[in-house]
Amino acid sequence: MVKVILSTSVIFLAIVAVRKFFRAKAGNVFLYSLWLLFAAGLVVPVFVTVLQDIGNWEAVRLESPASIMNLVKITPFPAGRPDTSVKQIEEPAAKGEKSKNQGDKSQKRNTNSQKRIRETASNVGLSGWMELPLLRYLLFFIWAAGATAILTCQILSEKTFRRQLVENRMEASFHGQKAYIAAGIKTPLLFRGKGLSSEIYLPEMVIENETLARHAILHESVHRKHGDIWWGYLRNVLVAAYWFYPLAWAAAVLSKRDCEYACDSAVMKNMDRKERISYGNSLLSFVSVGGKQDLFCTATAMKAGRSELEVRIRMIKSGRKRSIFATAIVLLLLCATGFVAFTDAMDTDKEPVQASQMPSSQPEPVQTFSAKNAEFELDDIWGADPPHIYYEDDKSMIFAGYFGLFAYSKETGEIVQSLDLKEIGCNATQGDHYCKIDVSEDGKTVYLHVVRDEKMYQYSIDTMELQYLDYKLPAKRYDREKWEKAHKSGILCKGSTIGDLVYWYDNGGNTIKYEPLFYRPYGHCDFFGPENIQGLSEVSFYVDGKEYIITEREKLKWIEKHFSNSAEKIKGVPACPFQQAMYLKRKDGSCGKIFPATDSCPIYQVEDAFYDYKEKDNEMFWKLFGIENMDIFR
Repeated sequence: MVKVILSTSVIFLAIVAVRKFFRAKAGNVFLYSLWLLFAAGLVVPVFVTVLQDIGNWEAVRLESPASIMNLVKITPFPAGRPDTSVKQIEEPAAKGEKSKNQGDKSQKRNTNSQKRIRETASNVGLSGWMELPLLRYLLFFIWAAGATAILTCQILSEKTFRRQLVENRMEASFHGQKAYIAAGIKTPLLFRGKGLSSEIYLPEMVIENETLARHAILHESVHRKHGDIWWGYLRNVLVAAYWFYPLAWAAAVLSKRDCEYACDSAVMKNMDRKERISYGNSLLSFVSVGGKQDLFCTATAMKAGRSELEVRIRMIKSGRKRSIFATAIVLLLLCATGFVAFTDAMDTDKEPVQASQMPSSQPEPVQTFSAKNAEFELDDIWGADPPHIYYEDDKSMIFAGYFGLFAYSKETGEIVQSLDLKEIGCNATQGDHYCKIDVSEDGKTVYLHVVRDEKMYQYSIDTMELQYLDYKLPAKRYDREKWEKAHKSGILCKGSTIGDLVYWYDNGGNTIKYEPLFYRPYGHCDFFGPENIQGLSEVSFYVDGKEYIITEREKLKWIEKHFSNSAEKIKGVPACPFQQAMYLKRKDGSCGKIFPATDSCPIYQVEDAFYDYKEKDNEMFWKLFGIENMDIFR
């Protein structure tokens, strides 16, 4: 915002200077068009910021010693860059220690149901409104309230004026030109009708004088040709958005005056002196001198102060001859203004390169770090955005959320490795510090880049090492859209906590399969068939951030009786949801999983087979877990 204010201030002063000294030679239409430069200064930086935030679009930064930004010092901290004052990343472990870490990691996978270190919402690092201090919250709501109030005022003002015109108008035709005679107006005007059409309104006194009517219609027709009503809407929106900025209001007033000057010039372009004098007399007849200026009104009403009217009359009497030399000077001035307003400040933090620091033929060594495993709890929520798959083939998948980056093996059905994104400042999913993730075409390298940072992290799936290097992505990267077109690709979904997260894909034959990713209370478990559901010691599942466990002997016996060999295999695919994996642990230490229907169907799924456990419904089954309402599964 500081850059917007400073750059548009420079542009505003330049336009005012051009209006003052070059109006006679540069031309009023040209001067009126200069206000587009001011509007661009207000709009373009916001548009670029939005692209950077939501589209990860990188803007080119052009430094200049003449930039207005050299007057201020703004040094944003680039998220994701290692802080030299604090040790953020583990040093590479010794060879023996690395083997030990891998062993500990394997043990963690097999005891996934144990509690892990909690990351509170305030430490998640999500950029966006979650990180805004109280002062910035307050300033935002003050701005929003002001902008809303002004927009509301503009809309109500236009509706009231339109209603008055429509109720007091009469359609007329002047030499084939449609117009309306409206009571209660003192000056001709152009106003938007229904939709995108624009209509000419004339005061009643114009009817009696054909010359006045002709000049009035000619004047408003030029406004219509220039699209001045729509520039009025743009002016209103910018004033509402920048209501706190005095120069935005001043620019709106001056641009509205220049709109009338430009219209007069265009009307008189092919007139001789006699006709110009006649037009000037008409102007004196229907211009409301000293009338109340309505800045928000988009109608092109002929209201002017005495000084403005004097400018217009002098211009009409003397005529205007454009000078190519004056126009060239103005263009050079505008180029210099753009160079000052739109370039960035010089980076004074850069140290001058000494002779001893000149690049040598040897490449600079790349910083390499050992990666830290992601830490989380099953009941942690996803955050502002759900996890996303960044790579997938027939054997593996790479996905990530703010809570970490994970490599998943489809062959073993397990997460084989993870990376703590918070540790490297790459856990934001929105905002200025959003972390963009790309994967190489072969799925062996992950590129983690914090928006606006000049460097990135490169993570190797094979060696589990991080490298911190200049931001430069390879030309060929993994294209998930291509994979989705060629395969029945899966998605990550279900619930809102990490423990709920499942990989959901079409298994063919109208069968939807759900593979839990994080909740594995007994480690890796294959499917249990009915014949395996015997001698149970514990049954558990996880849903909506809560773990449900049965250890009571009578309840386990009920499950064994109904889900064992007495269950009947059914044909086809039932129209029931099978979204939640239930894990069964036997007394001999073995474990398995099944998918009971999460509605009223007394059916459960085992791999691609479905079994009916011969009950009227499954109400009694869910009551074993203390669940009275199955809405938790929706």
